[in-house]
Amino acid sequence: MVYAFLIHSLAPGPCRILYCSVFTHDSLPDGVIIQDERESRKEQLLQVAQRVQSEYSFRYVALGGTSHEDLSGLASTDELLSNLKTGFFRLSQGTPFAVERIALWKGLANCGFTLICEKDENRLVAENVLNLIIRHLQEYCQILLQPSEAILKADKVTAVTHQLLPEGQLLFMNNRFLRQVEKELEQVVNAK
Repeated sequence: MVYAFLIHSLAPGPCRILYCSVFTHDSLPDGVIIQDERESRKEQLLQVAQRVQSEYSFRYVALGGTSHEDLSGLASTDELLSNLKTGFFRLSQGTPFAVERIALWKGLANCGFTLICEKDENRLVAENVLNLIIRHLQEYCQILLQPSEAILKADKVTAVTHQLLPEGQLLFMNNRFLRQVEKELEQVVNAK
């Protein structure tokens, strides 16, 4: 089960969450009201995004990159997707969530994508689903080149996310099932 999906900035400086979708909710402790829960969840998601930003920056500098990647030479979606940096890390109990979780992320330039999954989730299936989400977001929104499209086209981002990650469930998709999901997704996105 996926707890949340995030799109966030990766460039040095303040980390911004551009889009988030939370699929499951932690139980509320006694005396905590809904507004406090919402603020607490926002802070937890921001902490995860900041950690991804930190890991991405470290890897980028360690590989000899400069302050900003040049994507102008990458024309096709396949070229962009093949240059995505990837990683995952464990979120221990209490840092920032009440239970242990895993964060799987991919990023390029100033656009990061993160799935926060339960600790026993299949990481290969999660990575495949994340690749599909990114591919379709790039197709419908050009999100890798213009991360602000996550805010401007939130309805399309939501449609892609919920079609490929229904109710936060990671689905193993064979080619036939994937073609059916992509047909349905095209219909939903074109209706927006």
